[in-house]
Amino acid sequence: MPKIPKLIGTIVKTAWSKMFVTVVVTQKEQLANGLLRIRFEADLSNAKYEIGQAILMQISDTEYRNYTPSIFNKEEGYFDVIFHQKAKGPGTTFFKNITIGTELTSSLPRGLNIYDENTYYHFFYGDDTCIGFCQALQEEMKKNNHKLEGLLELSDHSIPYANDHLPHMEYIEKSDDKEVYPAVDYLESIDTYRWNKLVHGQFYLMGNGKSIQKFRKALRAKGVSSNNIITQPFWVEGKIGL
Repeated sequence: MPKIPKLIGTIVKTAWSKMFVTVVVTQKEQLANGLLRIRFEADLSNAKYEIGQAILMQISDTEYRNYTPSIFNKEEGYFDVIFHQKAKGPGTTFFKNITIGTELTSSLPRGLNIYDENTYYHFFYGDDTCIGFCQALQEEMKKNNHKLEGLLELSDHSIPYANDHLPHMEYIEKSDDKEVYPAVDYLESIDTYRWNKLVHGQFYLMGNGKSIQKFRKALRAKGVSSNNIITQPFWVEGKIGL
């Protein structure tokens, strides 16, 4: 729902008024060059949040963007979103320029719960746009004493932050060659002992749509069931606002 006519947006928000809240920006922190954390406060008493659910934020009269919180605290009435600021689009510009005290409209979290609490091994694959979700997933794993590992394809400016906050992940720099997929090479390099533990776990593939397709194909070739692969593209080259 990246862009809809203003009238339709008004009708939707009126018809589903219980699904939308007014949020206010209370914190804004530059985590790294290209990574921006913003805290939003609101009445979240009607929210039912599950890991992986997204919020829909209105950035203009006609434009909306989906974001996945890195922290969602219903009891204290706030959530954090980590924005990747290297993309070129209206959402990037809007949140780069937003100021403390700004109010905007946001939906409550919606979507499926993608976290399988009955599975011990979990593997995450993504990029800079997924750091916030990966942090949320990591915290849930800690609560349940589950094992999380995986791979992030990151720009060099994001790696120091990820090293400090996602210690169980491994990192490779993004390749400028669109025909080269180092993440697939990484997958092939996993030793048999480790792979035999992972193969029946839960796999989360997020970020770039084309990279997800390649990685999913490689997982299926290595015997991972399609039922154990969760995919969520956040962006595709040439498209605005998935």
